[in-house]
Amino acid sequence: MSEWYERSFQEDYLRIYAHRDERKATQELEKLISFVPVSKGQKVLDLCCGQGRHSRWLASLGLQVVGVDLSAVLLAEAIKQSLNMNILYMRADVREVHFNEEMDHVVNLFTSFGYFSEDEENEKVFRNASRALKPGGYFVFDYLNPGYLRQHINPYSETEQGDLMIKQYRSINEQFVEKKIIIQEMGENSRQYEEKVKLYGIDQLKHMLQRNGLEIVQLFGDYDASNYQLEESPRIIYICRKAGN
Repeated sequence: MSEWYERSFQEDYLRIYAHRDERKATQELEKLISFVPVSKGQKVLDLCCGQGRHSRWLASLGLQVVGVDLSAVLLAEAIKQSLNMNILYMRADVREVHFNEEMDHVVNLFTSFGYFSEDEENEKVFRNASRALKPGGYFVFDYLNPGYLRQHINPYSETEQGDLMIKQYRSINEQFVEKKIIIQEMGENSRQYEEKVKLYGIDQLKHMLQRNGLEIVQLFGDYDASNYQLEESPRIIYICRKAGN
């Protein structure tokens, strides 16, 4: 049986999350990127790039972008929206990305982490990011904040998009936050998907990053670069630097 992320990141995903657009990408990166020494012509790796909204924003700065994702559907959409842009898209499992000191910077954004049940598998994301970076390169890591989530989780929501009714059920079960999504389209049987992300606190993440040669430069609690607070910050955002140079 395929994993949840192989089933979920298909055509319906693009419809469920249509609000995650270019404007949102700007809001999510515009402030954070000021803490990274980027310059035109540098090479950036976007791990788990999805439909490419962050890749396109980075390319608009004059950066050479490589976007990697497992979903052929999302990559096809990314390519369609990125014509004539300096972006190379590649299909690969994030655990099997093997660049070797080729990248000036690496990003892993919008909770594209924690998809695997075993800690060792999730840590491969950091290992591959570190291996891909040149010495002195920067890694931007953006993840949900479990402390905030436990206080603010919305157990149920429903929205309408044209002929679609989208129902979402959210819960925290042991070490995971889980979401069940039911889509009812007019005249058709309902379709169901799940999302499951393993929860990590700042200390766990810090140790994983440091074990892989990534020195923490900044810790923020949201895209506005505000200070991290355990139960009040919606995000955990680390800006790290690979040792050397």
